[in-house]
Amino acid sequence: MIKTEIITPQFRALQTGFLKWLKTLNYSPETVKIRKRNIKEFMLYLERCSIENVESMTDEKVKLFTRYLSRRENRRYGSGLMNASINVAIGSVNKFFEYLQHTGYPVPDNLKYIENNYKSKNILTVKEIRQLYDTTCQTRHFANEHTQAKQEAVSQRDRAMLSIYYGCGLRKSEGTSLNTGDILIERKLVHVRKGKGSRERYVPVTDNNLKHIIEYLQYGRNLLLMENEDMPESFFINRYGEPCCAQSLSARLARLVKNTGNSVLRVKKPTLHTLRHSIATHLLQQGMEIELIQKFLGHGSLEATQIYTHLAND
Repeated sequence: MIKTEIITPQFRALQTGFLKWLKTLNYSPETVKIRKRNIKEFMLYLERCSIENVESMTDEKVKLFTRYLSRRENRRYGSGLMNASINVAIGSVNKFFEYLQHTGYPVPDNLKYIENNYKSKNILTVKEIRQLYDTTCQTRHFANEHTQAKQEAVSQRDRAMLSIYYGCGLRKSEGTSLNTGDILIERKLVHVRKGKGSRERYVPVTDNNLKHIIEYLQYGRNLLLMENEDMPESFFINRYGEPCCAQSLSARLARLVKNTGNSVLRVKKPTLHTLRHSIATHLLQQGMEIELIQKFLGHGSLEATQIYTHLAND
């Protein structure tokens, strides 16, 4: 009969301490629940390997935990575990090792994430993102002052678009649903009211992206509003002062890509969602915790965020 409860006193105590530590780090109750389940399975695995304390863990035995996960049955559906689920468990074990190190215990090497099953995402490099921003600053001269001013307003909107979709990682529909009141300038936050699954969230904005957003709100957007007496609340508006649709913003991104003159970037054909994938990847590469990226993107589960973890082994 397979054991379902941890027997080793040290393991039980460490599990309790680990969960309390996660709570002090302000992890969500759902994340703590997932980590608890993963660590319990890891400790039961150690007990089956006749390991009675964490000091006796070896790199070899710990690495075999990944093979164990890949072979065991999905208890809910009967089939094998998806790679994303395995990566979530690996992330939990690595987080547990961080806790052990924090409390003075010796730790083995971190487990490596396994290759995911998802279709490869189209990711832009940081340099390519910078080129898109730089392109919005290219100066075009028009004889007509009104045309010149409107072009500058559109350029400000383009920078705000990059700041929302790349800088804040919003989904396409989340960006087009934004109202001006959702930009909380003093708090340096964007309030996403209409997220996926009716979930709302607050997304932090860096100073540089906030500068672009404020510039558009105070100047570019007000100039574009002169074409419409109805004064819509929509954050993104077009040349006629009307709310922008996703197709219009996508067309502007395509124009920016073309204007960079970067042939590689043109082949990638990035979309607004590409910008979201790119910021998530860049944050992971910079060392941000996967749980924080989950909150940033508004994912309902860690599994959805795990598609980016293959980069952790790069």
